[in-house]
Amino acid sequence: MVVPMGGGVSKSRAGATRAARWRDAFLKEASLERDLAVRTRAAYGRDLDLLLRFLERREVTLEKVATGDLIAFLASRRRSGDQRATRARRAAAMRSFFGWLRESGRIDLNPALLLPAPAPAQLLPKALDARAIKRLLETPVDDAGPVALRDCALLEVLYGAGLRASEAASLRLRDIDTDQALLRVMGKGRKERKVPLGNPGIEGLRQWIKRGRPRIETPESGDRVFITARGKPLSRDGVYRAVKRRVRLAGLDTHVSPHTLRHTFATHLVQNGADLRAVQEMLGHASINTTQVYTTLADEHLREAHRKHHPRG
Repeated sequence: MVVPMGGGVSKSRAGATRAARWRDAFLKEASLERDLAVRTRAAYGRDLDLLLRFLERREVTLEKVATGDLIAFLASRRRSGDQRATRARRAAAMRSFFGWLRESGRIDLNPALLLPAPAPAQLLPKALDARAIKRLLETPVDDAGPVALRDCALLEVLYGAGLRASEAASLRLRDIDTDQALLRVMGKGRKERKVPLGNPGIEGLRQWIKRGRPRIETPESGDRVFITARGKPLSRDGVYRAVKRRVRLAGLDTHVSPHTLRHTFATHLVQNGADLRAVQEMLGHASINTTQVYTTLADEHLREAHRKHHPRG
């Protein structure tokens, strides 16, 4: 192979090394200063790794990237089997990355400004019916220990207030207002909201905090509401595992997760006539468009009621 004068191969490698450094610097700053969630940061890292390898094969440096290169990357990912939601996230990662490169003076033009975003599919969320929820929350637990009390309270909070797993994990004792039956929740983007919690949820929390939590708390527990059997703050994954345990105990579909309970919370509210704006506020959705998907479920609920109960249904 003839190597071009000036060391074309070494230039390509140098460009790839520089691109990797810029990617690492972007991810570090996004984590520290832009409050990027840990999982989102990891996903963006994978997205940018794929992009940089794609550009290296095309021998395009970050300074020379055009919008067409980014569109070609997304097209190649579609051919590789990426779903629309995944491509939409990859597009978001590229917008953030190239916006940062432009703001920091590393590139002159932002090729992602005109990048069209693949619209994520509006998939109907899977919700449990009232009987399945009752079964999940009221299935007797043989173990009357603190972890069992914790899990009972945790599931009541996930379904009763529609919290994300991360929000339930980060809940603190001072966030519970038992007199007003409200939870103060720190959501995405560090936006605080207050969410009502019904009597079963409040009572579940009382029992856990009075009878369960004191038996396993340690100095590491801090003021976190939910803690592990060793007294450490319960993680998001710990919330997931707790739900899975109760799901197996209740004999329900093993695909039920904390997210399922959040969707079920919203679905049951809308099906029973709750105002969509109120549901948006309780869920902590930044846009009403995100909450809008639940209207389809409510419409189907009404159609089913009409089919079952109207003489001409």
